[in-house]
Order: sequence, then C-alpha cells, then structure tokens
Amino acid sequence: MRELNGRRIVVLMIDGFGLDYFERSAMPNLGVMARSGLYKPGCGIFPSLTNANNISIACGCWPDEHGVTTNSYFDEGTGRAEFLEDASFLCAPTIFERARSRGIRSALLTCKAKTTKILGSGLDLAVAAEEPSQEMVQRFGAPPGMYSTGVNFWLCEVARWILSEQPHIGLVYVHTTDFPMHMWPPEDPESLIHLSGLDDCIGRLRAAAPDALFLLTADHGMNYKTRCWDLAKACANRGLKLKFAVSPIADRLIKHHRGFGGVSYVYLDHPGQMERASKIIADLEGVEEVLPREIAAARFRLMPARIGDLVVLPDADTVFGDLPTEDEQLGTDYRSHGSLYEMDVPLVYFDPSGDYPDPARIRHNLDLTRVLFHPAG
Repeated sequence: MRELNGRRIVVLMIDGFGLDYFERSAMPNLGVMARSGLYKPGCGIFPSLTNANNISIACGCWPDEHGVTTNSYFDEGTGRAEFLEDASFLCAPTIFERARSRGIRSALLTCKAKTTKILGSGLDLAVAAEEPSQEMVQRFGAPPGMYSTGVNFWLCEVARWILSEQPHIGLVYVHTTDFPMHMWPPEDPESLIHLSGLDDCIGRLRAAAPDALFLLTADHGMNYKTRCWDLAKACANRGLKLKFAVSPIADRLIKHHRGFGGVSYVYLDHPGQMERASKIIADLEGVEEVLPREIAAARFRLMPARIGDLVVLPDADTVFGDLPTEDEQLGTDYRSHGSLYEMDVPLVYFDPSGDYPDPARIRHNLDLTRVLFHPAG
C-alpha cells in the first residue's frame, strides 16, 4: 500500500456516471480535482454492470480473481436465476481487509444493502440507505427512497460526518445509485441538477478532509435502448430449448430497468447445442457477437465458472431479459447498461500532497485502487 502518512482515503464510486455525464456537466469542485490531479478518460469492466465493476474497484483486481461477474446468476441447484448478495461468492480480499491488516479502519456507505453483505468483511462501519440502522436514522433522518436523487445526498452527508467527526476512520468508500442516470441523459435539466448537487457534496467532503486522497470513478455509463430479447423464448420458438438464459443486470431493484441489460449468459442443455444456439442467437436483430465461455472469459478477464456456456453481446440499442413474448420494442424513455457501449468512465486520482502513480498504470476504474493497495503490481 502507498505510504499515506496518516492521511485518509476517500473512494467515490458514482454509479452510472459515464464519461458523457462528466464531460457535459458543470461540476466545478470535481473539475478542480481533475485539472490539478491525475485525470484520464478510462474504461470500466465488462459486463458494464454494478457488481462486476463495484467489486473490482473494492478489491482492486479483475473478476477472474474476485469471481463476481453478475448481479444475478443461474443456480444449477434451483434451476432459477438467483440474486448474488452474499460474501461467499468473493474469491479475493477487499481493500477494506487490506487496510485493516495495516491498521486502517474503513467505512462503506452505499444505497444497496446487498453491497454491505458482499463486501462486509474488514469493515468497521457499514451504512446501507436501503436498510439504515436506527442510529443513522436518528442522526441523519430517514434516507430518501431508493428511486430518488436524494438518497445520494443522504449518503454524502454521512460521509461528511465521518470525515469531520470520526478521525479513526481512515478509508471511506461511497457507492451511490444510478437511478438518476436511468431516468435522464446528461443534458437533461434534472440530470444537471442532480450532478450539481453531487458536486456540492464533493466540495463539502474535500473541506471536511482537505488532506485526504480522493479517488473518483464509475462502474458504467448509460444509453437509451430500443429493443429487448428473451433469448430462451427466441430459441424455443426456433426449435431449440435452452437450459437457461440469465440477464446479469437483474437485482431486487428493477423498477428503473426491469432487469434488462446489455449482456446475456446462456446455458445449454448439452455441448452439442453450441453451434446451433450460437447461429440462432447471432441471427437475431441487434446481436453483434456470441462468444463461447472460454473466449469470453479470456477476452474480458472473467472467471469461467461464473458465466454461461455462451456470452451474448448486443449492439448499443439492444438489451436482454425475461419477457411474456420473445421480444419487445421499448419505450422512448428506456435507458440501461451492461454492454460494451457503456464502458467509458472518468478516472480521477486527486492527492493534495502531489504524490501520483504513473498515469500509464491508470486505464480502468479498478486501477485507482489497484495502484494504491498493490503498488508494485
């Protein structure tokens, strides 16, 4: 771990904050950090969904090491898609565990309760707006709803309190919600209001800890989508029954995206289906590529046992999910992520002391924590 001389570390993982949001929004506090620190347009982890990226950042390593490639997975035992919500899936230590081994205490502030369940080991304080403790409610009031912008500001106020009044906490990790990005594109007035509020929060956090090292990035961007395929139904209608097709984006909070995302993990009944399934799926409108498990795992550094026999990649307009019929034309206001087209994210490494890593080592969102906690790697 880099020598910090007692200074604190603040990691801001702004969910859904694609590069276009950063470039089109007036965020003066973040702008100062980007201009005076180390800033690069960067890349997230594929699939461009929260668990794979957030956990890559929170572990400082790739999914082929930590093992998390999805928000939901096909459970061979139940024959159903199940939500990935516990630490048993994690195959690598978190930055919180690494910090604890060096005597540094950590706090994780997040909208979703599942994040604290997956990343809880090594934490000294875990706050989930979805399931706040009575102490947090008494101190900060009940958090706004999960489908709101206000929940992000509530988390930032908790972070400011920690930085101002809890000096024993040396590492603060803040994970917001991407609900606003699902609702509004970067240029929308509501989006600009939300990001201006987040920028005010960043300013207050810096004022509370002026000597702290700030790392800011995102898990993915967001795009409008026009069509959705149910790949299991599409294949069945063409004479091939799949074992299962899972949309990895799905979690318990699906109001804003309906569980539709820009990647699908397809499971076959037997290897002999590989060629035919690949041909049927590749011929569907909006499908760009169908990759066998080994090729997808190698290309995107995914753990092979945690993805399907086939990994399906769509164009920028297409998502996959469970439908009453094989396909659906989506409304003009529908926005989602998961594909190769939501990978562009900002990378900001701001150190008031002026101690910066080699910029060539900062290319992906996970590199911000990787260079901090794995300085020789």
